[in-house]
Amino acid sequence: MSRHVLAEGRRAAHRRNPAAHGHHAVDGTLEKNPQSHAAGSKYPVQSHSFVAPHYPFQPLPTPLGAAPYRFDLSQLLHADEVAKITDAGLLVFHSVGDTGDERGKEMDFVAAMLTADYDQSAEGAVPAFFYHLGDVVYFAGDIDKYGETFYETYTDYPGLIVSIPGNHDCQPDDPQDGPVDPNKVPLDGWVQNFMSSDPTKLGSLKTNSQRTQMNLPNVYWTFTTPLATIIGLFSNVGETQAEVHQDQVDWFRGELTAADPGKALIVTIHHPPYSGDTEHSGSTVAEQILFDSFAATKVYPHLVLSGHVHNYQRFTVHQAVEGGTAAIACVVAGNGGYSKLSTLEKLDGEDPTAPLKLTDTLQLEQYDEQNYGFLRFEVTK
Repeated sequence: MSRHVLAEGRRAAHRRNPAAHGHHAVDGTLEKNPQSHAAGSKYPVQSHSFVAPHYPFQPLPTPLGAAPYRFDLSQLLHADEVAKITDAGLLVFHSVGDTGDERGKEMDFVAAMLTADYDQSAEGAVPAFFYHLGDVVYFAGDIDKYGETFYETYTDYPGLIVSIPGNHDCQPDDPQDGPVDPNKVPLDGWVQNFMSSDPTKLGSLKTNSQRTQMNLPNVYWTFTTPLATIIGLFSNVGETQAEVHQDQVDWFRGELTAADPGKALIVTIHHPPYSGDTEHSGSTVAEQILFDSFAATKVYPHLVLSGHVHNYQRFTVHQAVEGGTAAIACVVAGNGGYSKLSTLEKLDGEDPTAPLKLTDTLQLEQYDEQNYGFLRFEVTK
């Protein structure tokens, strides 16, 4: 079968498996974790020079699915496709965040690159899905902008798209965007399109897109696949800090413990634990929630994926564990289409040179503040 025909088949509205459908706050007021991997760094990976409007914690919507909010790859793909991934021992997927900014054409540029990569993939290495890292639609996740900034943008992208929400997906209506809609509810656009009770429904009748809505179980959820477990956290509406309440922390620790140790373990959270950029920087709260939970459960992921910051950065955290050291990659990928890329802090007046050792346990491995792009992952046994 030609790649074009395969791509066309995946665009069909019925492309998912039809048989499968069926307060204690941890917030920015906390003191810095004394075990922080950024502690002692002269490079400002967790300081904030940008003053953003403050939005209070937004209440979470009623989950669509039952706890513990797991969603299996078999709910997206047909059984034969999942079997091919299992038999080949290779799972390929795309990921990036911060895409839906209609002010420029950058989001369309990235979508075209994603589509080209999908269509040019070798047989057996076609991406199984696109995992979006949040901020699907700027600036307040408006329902009426999904047609242009999501469905139209990805009209030609053949794969299915899942997501965690970003802070802009749950931001209240912003007066700077125009007249305030009194009926606007934070997260309503994301919920309508990613937590739909009818996953066969087209996402937008205003475009030529045949992409249907998604029936994810919750705003935080676990994606189970034959080769990887992806645990997605929801870090709410703050611009400079994550805010995650204790019920979600308890859920997260339970999912870490439940994760199959024979598979790759990936954690996603929109706010990154580390970033050297001048506008957002890393979230001390995200760092504390993640690494306290890893230590408490003695379960350490291979990878932490985040968006929020509009560039690419990759850090390595060296975490002492029983019997040795775990090397955890923390990747920031928020260069998916927001119309202004973020720059990194200077170091003694110069651009930082990677690799850059920040502390005994934290190193900046690589970064790109000039180019838009996306991530392509290949997970093996």
